[in-house]
Amino acid sequence: MDGFIDRLADLLRTLLGGDAGGSARRRSPETGSPGTDPGASFGGAAYRDPDLREAWDELDDYMRGGTGQARSRSEERSSSRAKPPVDESLRQDYANLEVPFGADIETVRKSYKSLILKYHPDKYSANPDRQRVALEITKKINESFERIRARQ
Repeated sequence: MDGFIDRLADLLRTLLGGDAGGSARRRSPETGSPGTDPGASFGGAAYRDPDLREAWDELDDYMRGGTGQARSRSEERSSSRAKPPVDESLRQDYANLEVPFGADIETVRKSYKSLILKYHPDKYSANPDRQRVALEITKKINESFERIRARQ
């Protein structure tokens, strides 16, 4: 409990602008040379808390170009925006739209528009049989596009 109270007191001194038992420039525990240690800015808590010290060392290693396990913000953003795997049940829908399986939505949209123009029923108003076939094809294209768009 005493360690907790000491850390709390150091934190309060730091937040209130007081000197937490020494300045932020301390001697490095590893080398003994003076240097700025961000752990010291927390009232020296990094020297007493092994978890904080380990996290600080990992961050320091990463920032110096090492192989720390930390990831950059851009890597975190890109992984959070990574596309989910394409649902296998959509394979026929991609085929209906004449695009490769798993194509991005812009490619799908371009193909959809060109196929709708190509098979629009109004183009075949003079021939009722061809118009009926074009209507069925257009219906299938619309359904496929809606399913793909809903899952992306």
